[in-house]
Amino acid sequence: MNSLDDALDRFVARLRSRLEAGAATYGDASFERPEVDLVDEVQQELEDVCGWALILWVRLERLRRRVTQIHEQGGAHG
Repeated sequence: MNSLDDALDRFVARLRSRLEAGAATYGDASFERPEVDLVDEVQQELEDVCGWALILWVRLERLRRRVTQIHEQGGAHG
């Protein structure tokens, strides 16, 4: 199995686990909710993903600055 297959298997397992946890907590009511509610839920989730991506981007930018400083000070080779 290659790394893509492994990653896909892990993703599907995590998705299944989240779906099962949601069903245990909320039942299968999501399949009967009005579509407009589902659209709102997806929009909220996408906003969360964008927020987490921004936080990660800021942290990566800080890391980039530290690595650049180390390199400029002669602490890194390559």
